[in-house]
Amino acid sequence: MFGGHAEVGAGYSGSLPAYTVDFIVTTMPGLEDIVLEEAREKIDVLDAKLRFGNVGGRVLLRVPLSQAGRVFMLRSIEHIIELINVFEVESDRSGLDQIYSRVYGLNIPLGSTFRVTCERIGSHKFTSIDVQRVAGQALVDKYGRRVNLKNPETIVRVDVVHNLCIVGIQKTKMSLKIRYPRAFQHYSALNPVIAYSMLRIAGVRPGDAVLDPFCGGGTIIIEAAQVWSDLELIGVDISPKSIEGALKNAEVAGVRDKVKFIVGDARRLEKILPRSWKADKVVSNLPFGIRSGRLKAVPSIYMDFLRSLKPFLKESSRICLLTIHKGLLEKIAVETGYEVISSREILHGGLRDWIILLSPKF
Repeated sequence: MFGGHAEVGAGYSGSLPAYTVDFIVTTMPGLEDIVLEEAREKIDVLDAKLRFGNVGGRVLLRVPLSQAGRVFMLRSIEHIIELINVFEVESDRSGLDQIYSRVYGLNIPLGSTFRVTCERIGSHKFTSIDVQRVAGQALVDKYGRRVNLKNPETIVRVDVVHNLCIVGIQKTKMSLKIRYPRAFQHYSALNPVIAYSMLRIAGVRPGDAVLDPFCGGGTIIIEAAQVWSDLELIGVDISPKSIEGALKNAEVAGVRDKVKFIVGDARRLEKILPRSWKADKVVSNLPFGIRSGRLKAVPSIYMDFLRSLKPFLKESSRICLLTIHKGLLEKIAVETGYEVISSREILHGGLRDWIILLSPKF
């Protein structure tokens, strides 16, 4: 049982011991297993639940209190919420009275100022603003602390997910996806959490030669340089402005000496790369053709790129690509001599994207 609610805590062993802590960590829906895999590598995870509360992008981790700080080292997550309690609520207006009384009865460690935030999922006769109002009033009535919406000392999460209310303290005021102050912001910059996950899916290991042929502002290459050692990292982009920006980003990220960025066309890699050079891993965010207005050009770009890439691969090479055009990419990949190893859907920026892993066939 967890948080006094057996249904939520199915698979958990008993009530929460004093020497452990439960965190809800957030990521992109579709990457929950990557979070758990990374967490188990870096932390003694005592228990876990993917899609906590049946919400995509949420993972519950039970960890030793002594290792709580290690959760902040995870690169596959955006936010961390220390879980306080879970209880059932009605979907009509009486649910607000339940939220007030239950929040009032909880022991919530507040600083001198606080604010309440709410994510509401499902059909209810009240809004997230209503939840914030009544939960905030309960805390003011109990503790007499001031509300500060702009810069609170404590952020209290009171999320309502269908018939459940999940109460916690948000431990991250700034998203963990912010790795460094970007000197250059590409118009289609990739979330570093996705970049890290793709590098893991590709199976990057120390000593690998890694290529991003559509590197934009350099997010994937810089992420790899920050995480793994002894990599040969090459980013290619047809835009000189993007390459200049990628170099600036690498500088502020502290990895300028570990990366190489080249102006060039991913459809003509033979004009850029030495003939004998081989990539162990290719990881890239492909052009979608939506923002650039070049949707009709996407099939030929994908076809020319995969053909151009083939001579620079080994039998053991892995190619991990992000696109919204799943069927198109898989069809072209098969036609140009690749095997589709896996495909996974993620939700990102209002789009349904696909991370597709390929291997070359010789």
